[in-house]
Amino acid sequence: MSKHSSSNIENENGNTGLGQGTTWIACGWRMVLEQKSLWYGMTAVYFIFGFLLKLIPFMGDLLLILITPMLLASVVWGRAQEQLAEPAVMPVSSQPALALFQIWIAHPAQELMRIFAQEEKMFGAVLLGIVTLGLAMLVKIIGYLLVGGSMLSGLAASQMGMAQVTTLLGMGLVAVLSLLLAMGLLFSVPLTVLGNKQPLAAISESFSVCREKAVALLALAVPFFLVYLVILVAYAKSHWLGYLLLVSMGFLALPVFVAAVYCSYLTLYPPSPSNIRK
Repeated sequence: MSKHSSSNIENENGNTGLGQGTTWIACGWRMVLEQKSLWYGMTAVYFIFGFLLKLIPFMGDLLLILITPMLLASVVWGRAQEQLAEPAVMPVSSQPALALFQIWIAHPAQELMRIFAQEEKMFGAVLLGIVTLGLAMLVKIIGYLLVGGSMLSGLAASQMGMAQVTTLLGMGLVAVLSLLLAMGLLFSVPLTVLGNKQPLAAISESFSVCREKAVALLALAVPFFLVYLVILVAYAKSHWLGYLLLVSMGFLALPVFVAAVYCSYLTLYPPSPSNIRK
């Protein structure tokens, strides 16, 4: 996050609830606009990486869950470092095609790998990825036992008129467990990387913060959840339609959501130079 953006985060002491949530979204939007090539370049690299992993039967989704906290840790660490000093100017080729590749792909890809150059931070990020994978697998297993598959399978069954009361109750339970997991994971990456907390402690604290700031964080999350829901329903109707919305709506919304969550973290946990100094 640039110095200009950090100075634009309003003091939230007198701003609560819906107003606070929308302020965080506006802050995230400004961050993305200030560095469009970086944010959307990282999103493009992440999407390409995710689609490639999807080609691996069964293991692809699990590997994506495992690696995502590490990639987010790189994003968080990189933005925190920008608060200490302006980012170095990246040399760009004089050839237009190569320059575009460097700006939109190569440099964002390097940013997503940034955490792996920080040994003391990398261990926490890797451990958080392992814990996240374990918790996500637990929710998935419960989903398969109660719903016979994912929430997507439950939606498809509902459309076909085959959903029984037990299936609907199972879907409700899986939805509640997914919400609790999301609350625990929302701030887990910055709390681990910037707050120097152990992954389980970071997840526990993230859950507590989400419970305390429920209204503001709900205002932040709902617009992006609606985008996710539209993509999910579209995917249930047609895989191709789901993928189309994912690479359009999802591509535009994901970086803004990540940036908005980072803005909310900076408000709730004002940065300390001792935590983010190299």
